[in-house]
Amino acid sequence: MGRRLAGKIAIITGAGSGIGAATAIIFAREGARVALADRREIKIQAVANRIKDEGGEAIPVLADVQYAGQVQALVDKTVESFGKLNVLFNNAGVRASRSTVVEVSEEEYDCTMATDVKGLWLCCKYAIPVMIQSGGGSIINCSSVSAFVGQPLQGVYNAAKGGINTLTKCMAVDFAKHNIRVNNVNPGWVRTEMNEAELAHWKAQGSKELEEVLRLHPLGRLGEPEDVAWAVVYLASDESSWVTGASFLVDGGYCCQ
Repeated sequence: MGRRLAGKIAIITGAGSGIGAATAIIFAREGARVALADRREIKIQAVANRIKDEGGEAIPVLADVQYAGQVQALVDKTVESFGKLNVLFNNAGVRASRSTVVEVSEEEYDCTMATDVKGLWLCCKYAIPVMIQSGGGSIINCSSVSAFVGQPLQGVYNAAKGGINTLTKCMAVDFAKHNIRVNNVNPGWVRTEMNEAELAHWKAQGSKELEEVLRLHPLGRLGEPEDVAWAVVYLASDESSWVTGASFLVDGGYCCQ
């Protein structure tokens, strides 16, 4: 185990799989105590059990970030269990089906915005006052390369991620005086459950979409959840004490082209 996050208390949303789970496990190995939030109870319990088996400390908290009461309960449970809050990783997110803004349903639009943007805002709304009481902290928001580019059939998702980037900068300015830093990570294509399902669909269809996705990443491979997790560790740690309002591309070179 490392000690880069020794003494830190962290909340990680979307912690049941993918980037969230990888980050939770690495946070614990680096000395943090973590509250794992997800709306899939079995998933976060499994991650918590793995952390405990490795000698770390973690609590699973069933929460859907779309709902203020559940988010407030998440923050309260974290403070009740660990005494303070230093780090928030807003990782929970969904993506509307691939469609134009004409074709996408209002329900899909609302769901995407409610989870990706409203959920992030609610987590910050309830976590920041506790961070101020704790003497400051670090908020890391999981955005995407989609915030920077126009991609076909992804208007709603890209709009949500663009909103996250802008909200990050605004919060960085507003709360710097309280020693709270706010940054983004912007992953490219990472092997998460959401992306793996799409890749499997393409393979079953005999599509060449996977070849196209790989071509978009100069390093020639898809990202692994751990690739993003290590960037989050840096932003959560005191090593990044003079970094705020930044967007960290973890994208295999996607945005270079």
